[in-house]
Amino acid sequence: MHSCTLRHQRRNRYFREQPCKSKKKRMAKSNSPYSAAFTACSYLITEFNAILPLLQSSDSAVLLKQEAMDRKYTRINNEASAKKILAEFKRRYSTLPPTFWVWYQGLDDNAQRAALLYAIIKTYRLIFDFHIHVALKKWNSVNHTLVKEDLVMEMLDISSKDEFVDSWSEQTKGKLMSAYLTILRQADMLDKNNNELKPIRLMPSDYKYYVETGDVWFLDACLLTPMEKNEVLNSLA
Repeated sequence: MHSCTLRHQRRNRYFREQPCKSKKKRMAKSNSPYSAAFTACSYLITEFNAILPLLQSSDSAVLLKQEAMDRKYTRINNEASAKKILAEFKRRYSTLPPTFWVWYQGLDDNAQRAALLYAIIKTYRLIFDFHIHVALKKWNSVNHTLVKEDLVMEMLDISSKDEFVDSWSEQTKGKLMSAYLTILRQADMLDKNNNELKPIRLMPSDYKYYVETGDVWFLDACLLTPMEKNEVLNSLA
């Protein structure tokens, strides 16, 4: 067969296959609880706190659109990046009821850092899995250091069970693992110098929301010892 004919047939087959692959990926994404979007916005507590009143406003959509253009609070170089960050702020805000954010605004700095971490863990299933399946296990072992390599097996396990995650490039997966570690550092749960995990210890009253809403697991996620956890629960009983 003529080489031009073969090239023509391969070209036609390629363009027939691409929509199928794209549709398959969209279906996998819609069926997956996972998202890679948090690479656009790690922790950013200062920026989030500045945007929070906009999110709480009845004119939220208008105010966020204006912020993307002006970037008064986000201080991002370009509008496209600001839009991505604001979208993730909105996603985190929407994960929890408005009453949570009213409570959040009355917390001190340490308790706010913990509360924002809680919102992030609740928003992104991948971060929940990394934290509960890897960081918590590390904390309960002899070695308390947490590095990117520790997350690889968990990522591989998730990829083997979730088609959408499996479709991500190795570069994307690497960015997600790095972003999670950055979040822990900014939440003051991971030492910037030696990568040692650090517990979040707050006043018992600062754990009240998590206990009352049935999210007692977050006390474990804060890396409290069983004794510390029981003391908190007893004081709130």
